[in-house]
Amino acid sequence: MLAETDVISMVSRGTSASNILKGIYLSMADRLAKPLKTVGSIGGTVLMTGGLALDEGLVAAMQEVLRREKVPQPIRNHPDSIYAGAIGAVLWGAFRHERLARQTEAVSA
Repeated sequence: MLAETDVISMVSRGTSASNILKGIYLSMADRLAKPLKTVGSIGGTVLMTGGLALDEGLVAAMQEVLRREKVPQPIRNHPDSIYAGAIGAVLWGAFRHERLARQTEAVSA
């Protein structure tokens, strides 16, 4: 991942903001694509979820990295993809709350 010092160095060398941003996106995409490359192409589609799932720059970088790494899987997202983590956290919180309530009842009985 590009470190802050790398970005500062690029700025001091006069690298354009768009090239710096592309470098950051490619660095992120490299890290995200590593598990796909490790597993190998298993067919199907890559579904991007989370806060950056709709970021066009990151999606384009992922497509570029997957092409380069010869992992021919299409990438998809959904307008609600950005909420996947929050929805999961709510479901997990509800599960934990219910479990704790049952344990409290069992101890009280």
